[in-house]
Amino acid sequence: MSESPYHLSFHEATEPTCIVTIIHGAGEHSGRYDYVREAFAQQQITTVMGDLPGHGYSRGQRGHIESFDEYVEAALYFLEVARERYGTALPHVIIGHSMGGLIAALAVAKATNQPDLLVLSSPAFGLRMKLSPTRAWLARVLLPIAPRLMQPNGIAPQDVTRNQELAVAYGSDPLVSHTVSLRWYFEFTEAMNQILLICHSIQIPISVWQGSADRLVDPASVRHFVETCNHHTITYKEFPGLYHEIFNEPERDDVIADIISWIKINLTKD
Repeated sequence: MSESPYHLSFHEATEPTCIVTIIHGAGEHSGRYDYVREAFAQQQITTVMGDLPGHGYSRGQRGHIESFDEYVEAALYFLEVARERYGTALPHVIIGHSMGGLIAALAVAKATNQPDLLVLSSPAFGLRMKLSPTRAWLARVLLPIAPRLMQPNGIAPQDVTRNQELAVAYGSDPLVSHTVSLRWYFEFTEAMNQILLICHSIQIPISVWQGSADRLVDPASVRHFVETCNHHTITYKEFPGLYHEIFNEPERDDVIADIISWIKINLTKD
């Protein structure tokens, strides 16, 4: 494979039993998942991760895309890199958090060669934050003439996790972006609608993990996805009281252990 157009990183287990490709959320980057990747490596799971376009160390305007397909294509590229680097003898799993969950679901639905398992963490299938009718109308009027107009994304550090140390780190991280363009907003909104139309194309086991006290993603929209998808092997678990970043909550060790257990159980099923 030629030189990557994205920043990629690899965390390798000594005797890996599977390969996990992780897709991060909006405005963040792969470096925020070091704790998760180390926990996976201790359980002999190798991880592959890249910064999405316009995120972290990857190229692109921060907070702007022309098409949501840019993210989906990046996710499929990360998965292909994982297959080329580690082969296909080991099973491959894709994990997506928040917007990364939406991206991962779309990528798997559109993939000609789907991975073995799909794991979704607080997937962005619907937001708690809603634009007022007036602001939504104004944004649509401005879109054709100012698609790159940037606006705050409305994500406050104290809303991502109850872990105060990690919330402060999120707010001060120079690689975390806090604005999005009008084009990004409408592409993101359309993608949330699209996944409900094509989720039936996902042919692999799916697990969905959600905090009940999520201040960013609406848990009702996640449950609606589970019901709409109606997959024969889809599971849903809601953690009482947890905020959006379940991998960064005070209970994250239990969350990660549950997800690893689900992966191992489902990779051993016939």
